[in-house]
Amino acid sequence: MRWYRSLTTSQRRVLGILTVSVVLVIGLLAWSVWTTLTSPSPLPSLPTTVFQNSVLPSPSPTRPLALTPVSTATATPPPTATPLPPFDVAQAGNIAAGVSDARGLLPRWSTPLTLVDMHTMAVILYRRYEEHPSLPLQMETTLRALRLWRWKDEQVRVDLVAQASVLAALYAADTDDLYVRRDWSGLRDILEWQIAYGYARAIPNQYGQLSRLIANADSLDHRLALTAAGDGDALFSLWLYAGTTPDSAQAQGLVNVIAMADMPRWKLSDPLLSDFSRLSLDLGAAFVADLYTQGGKAAVDAAVLRPPRSTEHLLHVERYLADDTPVQLKPLQPKLERGWVLTQTETLGEALLRLTLREWSRGTLDVKQVSGWGGDLLQVWDGPAGADVVLWQTVWDSSAAAVNFYGDLVEILPRPLLPGLIRDQTPAANLRGGHWWAGRQGAVYLYRSLNRVWLVWGKDEAAVVAVANTLRIGD
Repeated sequence: MRWYRSLTTSQRRVLGILTVSVVLVIGLLAWSVWTTLTSPSPLPSLPTTVFQNSVLPSPSPTRPLALTPVSTATATPPPTATPLPPFDVAQAGNIAAGVSDARGLLPRWSTPLTLVDMHTMAVILYRRYEEHPSLPLQMETTLRALRLWRWKDEQVRVDLVAQASVLAALYAADTDDLYVRRDWSGLRDILEWQIAYGYARAIPNQYGQLSRLIANADSLDHRLALTAAGDGDALFSLWLYAGTTPDSAQAQGLVNVIAMADMPRWKLSDPLLSDFSRLSLDLGAAFVADLYTQGGKAAVDAAVLRPPRSTEHLLHVERYLADDTPVQLKPLQPKLERGWVLTQTETLGEALLRLTLREWSRGTLDVKQVSGWGGDLLQVWDGPAGADVVLWQTVWDSSAAAVNFYGDLVEILPRPLLPGLIRDQTPAANLRGGHWWAGRQGAVYLYRSLNRVWLVWGKDEAAVVAVANTLRIGD
């Protein structure tokens, strides 16, 4: 202890402080070790990726898709032993990057992502259909004129809850927003495909001007062709992301997955409503598949900057590649009695012409054999007491194509346009040739000259005759 006595008072104070500090450190260390050994083991942290416990297959060119159907009424949760982890927003960015890499096109700007629940998704759908009605509702006046509107108003309302329940992600083209269900409990592969399709749908809007062109389309046919081009381009990006080819069964399976959720669900189940609702998606899928066969990925990319002008281009990709332009027909101006008003002038296009013939013939006519369409124009006049008269002009690429179309109409008319008893099949003296049918519920007149065919029908026989007489000038 001599060394301690030799220390000064200050040195003894410093030594005491150091001794106390060492004792405290050793005590804290001992307490930490004891609490660690006696406490329960912590639970493992949740995985950071959204598809960690999913049934989702990893997209790759060598691995086929494992699509599992989902109930049309409610989404069915996947059979897993433990609850799925919550959706990780970061995973959406990985999907967006994967779509962009697969397509080989870098996004020019980001697509905002908003997480919503099922109720909010239904509200978004309501606003969407209020501002942009689905195709059947856009065509209501036309379908009534074609005698194809057979539903009551309450039957053609969208079942928003049913659609929102199977909709995992929705891309809004008008605002360039992607909405994703944070409470999605269905299959995670469905979630991924719909998110991927949403990001893919933004690509043609970013690189082309489809949104503006669709808004300014000059006809129903042109608008349908542009919409289908955008849908088809998005499907092509989705196919590349999934590692499948456009002509494969897996590719068609993905089309059905998107259609199942993205197309409106009606209060009434009707095949014709379904066909019209998914028409742009089916036309777009067939178009890009044919385009890819003809010119590969470069041809599909070019279609974003030079979109098709008509549904004829979608059905016959060679017409698109040849830059074939439909004939613009001039509206006719018949001399109708007072009280008649022209309410619609519309080009239907080849796709809607085929659907009309299929319905008129009740499926007996092979509409795929109808070819050579060159242009058309539908005019509708409304008259007194709910009467109407309709003129449908069509022009064909050749007289032979016009003859075939004329023959098809002779076989299926007049029943689709004139129900009830037919009391007269003799054209009026001032009408030339053609076919004439008349009854208590109206009249139908069919005429052909060279490569043109005219079809006139309506509830007022005198009005049909007046419009038919205009065909003398129309030639």
